[in-house]
Amino acid sequence: MTAPPRYRWQPTTAAVAARAGLDPRLVIRFDQNTSPFLPSWVRAEAARAATELNEYPEVDYAELRRTLGMIHGVAPESVVVAAGGDELIRLCAHAFLGPGKIAVCDSPSYGLHRIASLQHHAELIEIPREERGPVLPVGGFPTGPFLDACAGAALTWLCEPHNPTGDRLGPEIVHAILGAAGGVAVVDAAYAEFAGESRGELMRNRDNVIVLGTLSKAYGLAGIRVGYALAPPQLADILETLRPPASVSTISAALALRALRDPEWMEDNVARIVAGRDRLAAGLNAVGLTPYPSATNFVLCRVGPQAPDIAVRLAAAGIVVRPFPSDGPLADHLRFTVRTPEEQERLFAALEVNLP
Repeated sequence: MTAPPRYRWQPTTAAVAARAGLDPRLVIRFDQNTSPFLPSWVRAEAARAATELNEYPEVDYAELRRTLGMIHGVAPESVVVAAGGDELIRLCAHAFLGPGKIAVCDSPSYGLHRIASLQHHAELIEIPREERGPVLPVGGFPTGPFLDACAGAALTWLCEPHNPTGDRLGPEIVHAILGAAGGVAVVDAAYAEFAGESRGELMRNRDNVIVLGTLSKAYGLAGIRVGYALAPPQLADILETLRPPASVSTISAALALRALRDPEWMEDNVARIVAGRDRLAAGLNAVGLTPYPSATNFVLCRVGPQAPDIAVRLAAAGIVVRPFPSDGPLADHLRFTVRTPEEQERLFAALEVNLP
């Protein structure tokens, strides 16, 4: 039996450190699109929740769903909580794909959209992004190639803002795609806070749209693995039926609820990261790279054919950046996550040494 395609993570911090002969504390992750900042209340809240670890969590996550519903302006029955956005992507593929079904995404896109589709034996149509840069083709809307493809698809995947390129399509194009989708459309909106996007607005008054969110990015809590879907109740119920019971741990649910009740920290964190994104783009320009515009917490740059070699040399110095497959459309690119000012200065110094 042939193994199905799998998502492959970057090397662990411990592996990078061992390979480079460094203390793991000196390794900086510019590759994972996580927040460099952690809420100050995490330790105390985790300790409080730990006193309940002898029991299972409340599997309906009612308070968490109510809070997310209030934030996004939807009813609690339109909210599904799961173990990260990745679990929700797999649940959507399981629910709406199978042999003989068609899935559509653009290329490049977040790799799990493609992998989950193929693991569920769907026919996958990948629409290449324009050669002039990593933006979805818009010529001919509302009859462009992406719209034509998703009209006949059982499942349409859409990143907004986009990963791995960082750009936005904007409301007009997004709503055109959602209106054209013949089946279910899943909007992966993991980075919406950095663009000021409203997740609830995307699915309101539509019976075929699921919008995904996460606490991994703007909320600085990637390690708790909490994601959520906003969906019409009939679609939310399908996902709930497929979700493993109690897939979000007691501690993760408690930390998520605490984070959602402290929106000021998230808003301040977004402001810090957006300012850091501007500094990152300026610094990359200063060392001779040209960043693409970004509405996320990372910046993509075209580097040239030497991109993989540069990534290896940076890793030897404890700086892990995101390269891309050699046979893909971003083979000559590198992606850089926003980090602290001090960490970014270390990146710029390393790039000055390692760029041709």
